Amino acid sequence: MAENLLEVNNLKTYFFTRSGVVKAVDDVSLTIKPGQTLGIVGESGCGKSVTALSIMRLVAMPPGKIVGGEINFNGENILEKDLDELTNLRGSKISMIFQDPMTSLNPVFNVGFQIAETVKRHHKDLSNDQAWKRSVEMLDLVRIPDAKKRAKNYPHEFSGGMRQRVMIAIALACNPKLLIADEPTTALDVTIQAQVLELMSGLSKEFGTAVMLITHDLGVVAGTCQHVNVMYAGHVVESAPVHQIFQTPAHPYTVGLLRSIPRLDEKRGSNLIPISGQPPDLSKEIIGCPYAPRCPKVQDRCRQERPELKPVGRGEQVAACFYPD
Repeated sequence: MAENLLEVNNLKTYFFTRSGVVKAVDDVSLTIKPGQTLGIVGESGCGKSVTALSIMRLVAMPPGKIVGGEINFNGENILEKDLDELTNLRGSKISMIFQDPMTSLNPVFNVGFQIAETVKRHHKDLSNDQAWKRSVEMLDLVRIPDAKKRAKNYPHEFSGGMRQRVMIAIALACNPKLLIADEPTTALDVTIQAQVLELMSGLSKEFGTAVMLITHDLGVVAGTCQHVNVMYAGHVVESAPVHQIFQTPAHPYTVGLLRSIPRLDEKRGSNLIPISGQPPDLSKEIIGCPYAPRCPKVQDRCRQERPELKPVGRGEQVAACFYPD
C-alpha cells in the first residue's frame, strides 16, 4: 500500500467559457495519509470545491476539463480510469458529502432507500432486506432517533442538521477509505455544527477513514484537522500542520484570514481586521503573485514573479511568498 492514501500532483482544472478560460484550479498538489484529516481553507471561489470535484471526477464537461496533473489514490491514477472503474470507486473507496444536503438528497425517495441503494450498488450479493437493515444501522450510527421508523421518512421531513447526518450515513455506508466533506456545516447553527463535526470525527476514527474537509471556517479546522492547506486563486499558498498555521502563519493571506475572525485570546473589544480588496478574476492572466493587489507586504518583485511553495524553516510548513512572516 502507498504511504499516502491520496496524492494530487500539479492538478489543473480549467473551465472554457465564452468570456475566457477560467483557471479554477491551477497547479495544485496535496497529500492525505490514511486516517488523516486534511483541511482545505480559503475564500469562496479559491478552488476548494473544484479540487474536490476533480478528485471525484465529477467536474461537468463541458465547460470544465482537467487539463493536467495526476490524482493518485492508493497508488492508482484516477485520471486513467474509465467510467465503470470510477463508478465502482465512488461510494465504496471514496465518498463525498456535498454542500447542500437538501439538493443532494432525492426528494421522491425515502432516506432508507437512498442509503440502501448505495449499499446494493457496491455489494450486489446483499438482498433488499439486508441492504435496508444496513440503512437503519447507519441512521442509528449517525444518531438519528428512532432510526427504524425515520428510515421511511423523506428528506423534507428532516431538519438541516438531520439531513446532513443522512448524507454522512450515505457516505460512510460502504466504509470508504477517503471521505471528502465539502463545507458540511454550511447553514447550520453553531450547536448543530459542533454535533455534526463531532460525529464525523468519531466515525472517522471508528472506521479509520481519511477526511478531506473543505471549509472557510478556521474554527472548524482548529478543532478537527491535523494538517491544513490554504488556497487562494486556484493555488495552494500555504501548507502546514494545524498548530503551526495558527501559531506561526507564514503567508500574508493566511495572516489576513486569522485576523478577520474572532479569537478567544484577544483583548475584549479588539477590532477585527478585514482583508481589503477582492479576489482576482481567474479568467484573466495573472502576472506575479495573485495576492499582490491585496497584500500589505507587497514589493515590486511580487508584481512581476509568481512565488513557489518553499519551506519556511518550521518543520513541514511551506508557503508561496517571497517575504513570509
